[in-house]
Amino acid sequence: MQIHDRGEPLSEQALQELEEKLGVRLPEPYRRFLQEYNGGRPEPDILDIPGAPFGGADVKGFFGVGRDDEVEELLWLKEERAASIGDDVLAIARDSGGSLFGIVTEGEQRGRVYFFDYYAEWEPYFVASDFDAFLQKLRSLSPEELAEIKQLAAANAATNAELDPDKPVE
Repeated sequence: MQIHDRGEPLSEQALQELEEKLGVRLPEPYRRFLQEYNGGRPEPDILDIPGAPFGGADVKGFFGVGRDDEVEELLWLKEERAASIGDDVLAIARDSGGSLFGIVTEGEQRGRVYFFDYYAEWEPYFVASDFDAFLQKLRSLSPEELAEIKQLAAANAATNAELDPDKPVE
């Protein structure tokens, strides 16, 4: 796995300061990730989500500390999404549709990773028992999935051309 567009790795001191602001000690696998990568875009980035009616999602990007865009900032997201996904969950990544991946920071389920579906009022789906297992589940699109995406794109382009014949097809 590769992580692109990653942030400055977090020092132990910076990580402790983050945990103080969050009010929790982060699970060890996720702490290590922040110390090494501090956010970024994974490759591969596809994740199957058992039990979800949509089958899976992409991981568009991991959140970090000191990111240029506040919507990629861990602390900002904690404040913005705590009411949606729970006080004991930290949003750690997002998919292309605005749904979130979160890690449980306290209690019996501490360390588990869930997918919170934006389109189903933040319904959670279990993804992995810990952050390392979550990373290991990331995969690339299969040739069949790529072919299906190309077919859908072509059908969409044809429909758009019928609706607006003066617009150039991309």
